[in-house]
Amino acid sequence: MSENLIFAQTVEGLLRALGPLNEQDRGALKGLGLDVDKRLLPAYPLEQFISFLDFAGERLAPGATQLERAAVVGRRFMDGYQQTMVGRAMVAALRVIGPWRTLERLSNKFRTGNNFSQTTLTRLGPTEAEFWVNLTARPGWYVGLVGRGLELAGAKEVVVTLISGDDAGARYNVRWR
Repeated sequence: MSENLIFAQTVEGLLRALGPLNEQDRGALKGLGLDVDKRLLPAYPLEQFISFLDFAGERLAPGATQLERAAVVGRRFMDGYQQTMVGRAMVAALRVIGPWRTLERLSNKFRTGNNFSQTTLTRLGPTEAEFWVNLTARPGWYVGLVGRGLELAGAKEVVVTLISGDDAGARYNVRWR
């Protein structure tokens, strides 16, 4: 079985979400195996990326719960990811295809940033769905990521709710107007 990897453009988007880094932040990230003063590696192990997410969550939403921190990071990531070459193209496509086709293509969208994501989608109504994502060590990440992604695709008043989850996968309800 191959290792679960997060690609460089995802790490770049996360770094952009963090904004300017001070020396303490640079040192902390270097301690996690991410030297921001050097060229990014082509990919990072999922477990290492989770440590980057946790660092970002502590920095962007100190005092919040783990779920809330990860959601903040997911939302900010989408804004940072738009500044990458791959992210610019993806967000342009989201705007064209709209909310439903964005949800229907979650696996493909997520696979631009990693080598392992799988999703399923169940339509519950005209603007409501349930989706499942595998390997969700930080379920809040997908709350923020999908919520902001749907906003970028033109959805209004998006609400993404975690239904259930563990490291193997998580189920979410998503509604919008």
